[in-house]
Amino acid sequence: MNVSRHLFIVLAFSFIAAFPFKAFADKHIPFYATYPNAEGAATVYVYCQGPWCRETGDGNWCIGGPNQTCTPIAPGSSMVEFYSAEVTIFSPYGRWQCGAWRGTGICGSPGGSSSYCCMNPIDGAGLEFELKKDDNAVILNLTNDSMSVDLSDDSDTITTAATLGDDNSRPKRDHDTFTFHFGPNPGDRLATVTLEEDPSAGHTGEQATLILRNGNSTIESKTDALPIEITATLPSDGEYQLVVEQNGIPEDVRFRGNYYLSVKSDSGNIEVIKPTEDVEQ
Repeated sequence: MNVSRHLFIVLAFSFIAAFPFKAFADKHIPFYATYPNAEGAATVYVYCQGPWCRETGDGNWCIGGPNQTCTPIAPGSSMVEFYSAEVTIFSPYGRWQCGAWRGTGICGSPGGSSSYCCMNPIDGAGLEFELKKDDNAVILNLTNDSMSVDLSDDSDTITTAATLGDDNSRPKRDHDTFTFHFGPNPGDRLATVTLEEDPSAGHTGEQATLILRNGNSTIESKTDALPIEITATLPSDGEYQLVVEQNGIPEDVRFRGNYYLSVKSDSGNIEVIKPTEDVEQ
């Protein structure tokens, strides 16, 4: 190997080691199906779709694919994993919908283990649920004519995940901006925003700044060690901004690592948290 090429490889690995943090998918939420064997039971086909165009099959419902695709679940199946949702800046947390179908055949297969969902839907085998940060798995319980899901209590919290410290261009430190929408609600407008480290990943430092904004106006701002919590009454329905940043924090205490950002509303009127262009992917 020539010297220049060797030097390039060494520098490349040094860069990766120095800047290891990116928008992450270290956490996975498995989706399982359980379908007891019973007399006359036939294979059923399941399909789920969730936030940010996530789906359990091979199609793409967000861009109007020709058909949704299903995964076959045979009678006698117990805790069969048919999907895994990665936790990234495009958060899997929020509302999911699932359905089940059955039939003697399929109308065209894209290959692999999935089949097009153009069979007969099973009456009563459709459901919706909220996936939240504390949920470590989704379990669909199937029978020949029904479907239920095992989760903890319904969520009033929407969560996303990202990394602070993956854009350290001087003099400006990393600055992540998200938006969320608060729907019309004549009742409680109290919202709680929480910034906390991802306990499954390492980090350096401990302090960051969390800002809640309404347009160009700052509703609340707090610089502290994680976890940081802000509670405020939102003035109206509409779009709000959340900022997570390192600016102005001394280097020896500046947080750098994976984090969770959550918005909780007792009214349940918070929609999906969306990353803007300054959140590195």
